Amino acid sequence: MASTPSPPTHFSSVAPRPPNNSNHQRHHHNQNRSQHRRNNNHRNRWSSSSTRYYSSPASSDAGACAGAGVPSAAATAFSSSLSPWFGGQKTRLALDFSGRRSNRNPGKMNSGGPRTVPNNQQHSKAADELLHSLTNAGNDVAAIDNVLLSYRLYVAEDYVYLLKEFANTGDLLLATRTYEFAMSRATDSTFRGKLTSNMIRTLGMLKKIELALKLFEESRNRGYGNTVYSFSAMISALGRNDRFPEAVSLFRSMGCFGLEPNLVTYNAIIDAGAKGEVAFEIVVKFLEEMTASGCLPDRLTYNSLLKTCVPKGRWQLCKDLLAEMERKGIGRDVYTYNTYVDALCKGGRMDLARHVIDVEMPAKNIWPNVVTYSTLMAGYAKAERFEDALNVYDQMKHLLIRLDRVSYNTLVGLYANLGWFDEAVSKFKEMECCGIKNDIVTYNALIEGYGRHNKYVEVRKLFEEMKARRIYPNNLTYSTLIKMYTKGRMYAEAMDVYREFKKEGMETDVVFYSALIDALCKNGLIKSSLRLLDVMTEKGRRPNVVTYNSIIDAFRVGQMPALECGVDTSLKASEHQIIAGKFQEQKTGDGNHDEIMKMLEQLATDNAGLTKRDRIRQDKFYIVQIFQKMHEMKIKPNVVTFSAILNACSCCDTFQDASKLLDELRMFDSEVYGVAHGLLMGHGQGIWDQAQTLFDELEHVDSSTVSAFYNALTDMLWHFGQKLGAQMVVIEGRNRNVWKGGWSTECLDLHLTSCGAACAMVHSWLLELRTTVFGGQKPPPILSILTGWGKHSKVVGNGALRKAVEALVNGIGAPFQIAECNLGRFISEGPLVAAWLRQPSTLNVLLLHDYIVYSQPVERNQTFNIPSFGAL
Repeated sequence: MASTPSPPTHFSSVAPRPPNNSNHQRHHHNQNRSQHRRNNNHRNRWSSSSTRYYSSPASSDAGACAGAGVPSAAATAFSSSLSPWFGGQKTRLALDFSGRRSNRNPGKMNSGGPRTVPNNQQHSKAADELLHSLTNAGNDVAAIDNVLLSYRLYVAEDYVYLLKEFANTGDLLLATRTYEFAMSRATDSTFRGKLTSNMIRTLGMLKKIELALKLFEESRNRGYGNTVYSFSAMISALGRNDRFPEAVSLFRSMGCFGLEPNLVTYNAIIDAGAKGEVAFEIVVKFLEEMTASGCLPDRLTYNSLLKTCVPKGRWQLCKDLLAEMERKGIGRDVYTYNTYVDALCKGGRMDLARHVIDVEMPAKNIWPNVVTYSTLMAGYAKAERFEDALNVYDQMKHLLIRLDRVSYNTLVGLYANLGWFDEAVSKFKEMECCGIKNDIVTYNALIEGYGRHNKYVEVRKLFEEMKARRIYPNNLTYSTLIKMYTKGRMYAEAMDVYREFKKEGMETDVVFYSALIDALCKNGLIKSSLRLLDVMTEKGRRPNVVTYNSIIDAFRVGQMPALECGVDTSLKASEHQIIAGKFQEQKTGDGNHDEIMKMLEQLATDNAGLTKRDRIRQDKFYIVQIFQKMHEMKIKPNVVTFSAILNACSCCDTFQDASKLLDELRMFDSEVYGVAHGLLMGHGQGIWDQAQTLFDELEHVDSSTVSAFYNALTDMLWHFGQKLGAQMVVIEGRNRNVWKGGWSTECLDLHLTSCGAACAMVHSWLLELRTTVFGGQKPPPILSILTGWGKHSKVVGNGALRKAVEALVNGIGAPFQIAECNLGRFISEGPLVAAWLRQPSTLNVLLLHDYIVYSQPVERNQTFNIPSFGAL
C-alpha cells in the first residue's frame, strides 16, 4: 500500500475563510488597479462576496467530506520511475544549490494580466466576424450589446472561442457581456454548463477570483454547474491565483456533491499546483493517487508536471519526466518542449536548450513557435549572453515568426540593458504599431535599462509617461526606482518615490526590501542594510537567500565608500542649511514616518555632509553571525552565498583569519566549507575526493554561477599561496567545461576567469605547450593570451585581470607583450616561446606548489573573538 500523500505545512483540514476586511480589499484593489479602473463604471451582476463552495451541504454525509484539504491514501503503489522524488531529492544540493542572484523571477514579471496563448478552439466564421466587431466596440456597453444582437451564433463552441480570446487579451467587460448574452440564449443545461465552466476559467485568468467563486456557487445551486468540468475550471482558477490549498479543498469536496474525480479533474489539480508554483514533491502525489485509482495520465498531465520544474530550473527532473512519457508511449507536443526549454533556461543550460530546439524537436517533427524562441531569447538575456539573444531575434525574423508580447518586452529590456536606447525605443513603438499595447513589463524594462546607465532624467520621464497612459506602477517598478536612486546616492528622489509608493497603498514585500538592501550594500552601507533587515523581519517579511547574499557580498574590500566613514565637505554651509530645511519640511508634511523613510532621510542627511559617523568595523567574522541567522531561519544558502563568502575570505588580512572563518562555517555546512577549508589547509587525496563530489553537485547549476564559484575558490587559494590547489581546481574546471573561453595551442582565452583562475590557467597552458614542444611538434607562428581590455574599468585598458596576467608573465620571464592594436591581448612568436620553454630553468617557474602541504587542523575547542551585530 502506498503511503498517504503528506500535505504541505500550510494545509488545513478546515477550509480557510475568505478575508473580508477592508485592508484585504484595498490590497486586492491595488494588485488589479488597471482592470478595476477600466471597468469601474460597469455594474456587474455578480457580487464579490460569495458563499464558499467548500461548506458541506446539510444533507451531505459528514464522513464523505472528512479530510478535506488532505490528499487521500493511494490504493496501490505508484509504478513510476519518478518515485525516488516522492520522498526527497536525488542529491542534497541539487535543488537549493542554485545560482539565483535576484528575487526577480521572470515568470512573475508581468502586469498581473493573462499571458497570450494560441486559441485553437473550433469555431465558425461568424464567430471571427463577431470577435472583430466586439473589439471595435471598445468599452461602450450599449455598442457591445448591439453587436451581440446583430449576430446569430447557435453553438456553444463559438461563444467558448470568444471567451478564450477575451481571456487572452484581458477584456473583462467583453467577456462579461458576451457570457451574459450567451446564457440568455442557452437552451439546455449542457450549453449553460459549458459556457459557465469556460467563464470561470476566464475569470481566473483575469485574476477575478472572487467573481469566479460567486459564479461557481451560483451555477452549482442552479443545477448546471455541478459537473466535473465546472469543478475543474474552479480548481484551475484557484491555483492560478496562488490559492492552491483551497483548490485542494475543493478537489476533496467533490465526493460531497456526488462527483468522482476523473482525468480532467486530476489534470486540473496538477495544473493548479503548477500555476501556483507548488513544489513538485507535493504535486506529484496527485499523480500517484490518480494512477492508483485506475485513471491513466495523458500528455496534459505530464505537461503540467513539467511546469512545476520550471521555477527552480529543475531541468534534469524534466528530462526524467520526458523519459517517463517516452516509456509510457505518451506523445509530446510543442507545449511539452516549450516547458522543457523554459526549465533549461531557468537552470542556465542555454546550450542544451539550443540543442533541444535545433535537434530534438525537429527529430520529433515538432517545430518551435514564437513561445519557444521567446523563451530562449529571454534565457540568453538573463544569462547576459546578449549576442546570442540577438541572434535568436534574427532567426525569428528569418523564419517570419511574428513577435508576441514576451518577445517584444524581452527585446526592449535587452536593448536597454546594452545601452542601445534608440533600438529599445524603436521596439517600444513597434509593439503598438503591431497592435500589442505597451504594458508595465515594457516600462519596467526601459526604466531599469535607463537606470543602469545613470540616465535619471529619462527614467523620470518614463515614470510620468506610464502613469499618464494609465499604466500603473507595480511593486517591481517602485523597488527598481528606489534601488536605482539609492545606488546613485540620490536619496531625496528615493524618498519621493517611496512616499508615492505608500500613498498608493501598496505593501512592501521581500523583493522591495531585498532591492533596497542590495543597493545599500553596494554603497558599502552595511550598518544601514542590517538595520533594514531587522525592520523587514519585524514587519513579518521573511528574507530569502538573495537578501542575505547581498549583505555577505558587501564584506568584500572596496565595498566601503566614504559615506559611512566621514563627512562630505564638497557642499558649502549655506547648501547644507538648504538641504536640512528641505528635509525638515518633508518631515513636517509627512507626519508619521516608518523606518524606511527615516533611514532614507538619515542617508540623505549624511550624503549632504550634515552629520558625521564613524567607520563601522569591516570584520569578516560578522559573516559567521549572518550565516547563523540564515541557519536559524532555515534559509538554505546557494552557490552565490558560497561564492560571496569565499570572496570575503580572499579579503581576510591573514591566512589564519581565512582558515578560522572557514573552520567556523564548517559547523553549518561541513560538505562545502569542509572542502574549501581542506584545500586551503593543503589536504591530500581524501579532501580532493570530497571536492570531486562537490564539483559533481555543481553540474546541476547554471554555467555562469558555476564559473563564479570556481573563480571564487581559485582566487582564495591563489591569494593565500595554495597555488597547486588552485591549479588543480582550474584543471578540473577546464575538464568540466566551466569556462566557455577557448583553450587551444594557439590561444588562451581568459575573459570569463578571475585573476587567480587566470594565473593558474596560464601556468597550465604553458606546461601543456612545453609538452607539445618536447614532443617534437612545431608551435604556431603566433601565440595569444586574451584577457579583455578592461572596458568597464575607470581607466580603459587598466582592468584587474589584464594587470594580474601582465605581472605574471613578466614575473616568470615569459616572452609575451601587449599587442599594439589590442590592449587586452598578449602575443608572442611561437619559436620564441618554444625556445624559452626548452630552457632548463623554465620548468621550475612553471611548476606550482602549495604554501602549506599538509593539514594542521584547528582544535575544535579553540575559541575566536567573533564580533556580534551589536558591535555595529
